[in-house]
Amino acid sequence: MKRILAVKLSPLADTILAGPTFEALREAIPQARITALVRPAAHELYEQSGWADEVMAYDPDAMEHRSFWTRIWKNDKFMNALQKRYFDLAIDFSGSAQSAQWVTWSKAAMKAGLGLPSIKSHYDLTASVKDLPKMASIEVDRRVLSLFKITPQSHDRSHGFWRVPEKAMEYADTFWKANRFGQGDMVLALNPFAGYASKEWYPAKWAGVIKELTANGMKLFFTCSPLQKTKLGAIEKEAGQSLPVYSSASLLPLLGLYSKCAAVVGVDSVYRHLAAAVGTPTLTIWGPEPLGRRHPYSLDSHPMVVKMVPCRPCKLTVCVDKKHECMVALRPEDVLKDLKQLLKRTMVV
Repeated sequence: MKRILAVKLSPLADTILAGPTFEALREAIPQARITALVRPAAHELYEQSGWADEVMAYDPDAMEHRSFWTRIWKNDKFMNALQKRYFDLAIDFSGSAQSAQWVTWSKAAMKAGLGLPSIKSHYDLTASVKDLPKMASIEVDRRVLSLFKITPQSHDRSHGFWRVPEKAMEYADTFWKANRFGQGDMVLALNPFAGYASKEWYPAKWAGVIKELTANGMKLFFTCSPLQKTKLGAIEKEAGQSLPVYSSASLLPLLGLYSKCAAVVGVDSVYRHLAAAVGTPTLTIWGPEPLGRRHPYSLDSHPMVVKMVPCRPCKLTVCVDKKHECMVALRPEDVLKDLKQLLKRTMVV
């Protein structure tokens, strides 16, 4: 196989978790020219990963908001770009109707993907999906990759599974200097926001954690997306102090920032996967999602603070009863206790 198209048009968290899959493909077929097809948010990360010779980006959600004629024109242009690469093999790690369609439109000589009834006709080789509802996110990638007798390494590695680019480390060093973080300081990153409200903790509770940590000499900074930055004001008001913030659409600098941290404390969001990807311990304040589906990490280095209330896991974006018991029940003391234990286990203190 000289030219391979590897498709992962999944949400960003799943695309980060697919890192070891692309790594294994690169190592198994080092002479191949691999083109990764991902969503725009993951483009920069994969471009710097070293696992793909070329990274192409396609945004299914953005395309849905285009006019009919614009979609036709842009999709036709993108299809031609794929076909001009004359792929010998196209592998679909996404398992969606859209990704299956792009694999077909690529006109690769051989096509592989999940054996879901709705899409299996797009492929020449299909992976078993009999237990799909119970399948962890990374197992989807493993099943498809196993069609070629390739097995990815574990996500749970002491130094992580994602290479930190030099320019990411340079940014982190500059951030450290700008905020006067010293060599001997214990620095923690806090990520208080998620993709939807039911996964988020409360400003007053975050403030309790921040006050305790800063009172004990720890250095803290926030990480969030540009759209989430305005919500930090509520936490800072409760805490009575402002913290440094990294808030940018570019995720690449976070690889450097997180790699320099003693730990990353946050809610269930893509940021915890970036921290784990570079080998930094994480503590996740866990809400309504099922445990384990997107957590292929050791609980020694990546524990979760969770309250087993009767209504969870509900997987809802908004709490129907408006009680939000899974997050209300979690106290700052719970988080601080688990954080102390995490830092002791990871030999930071």
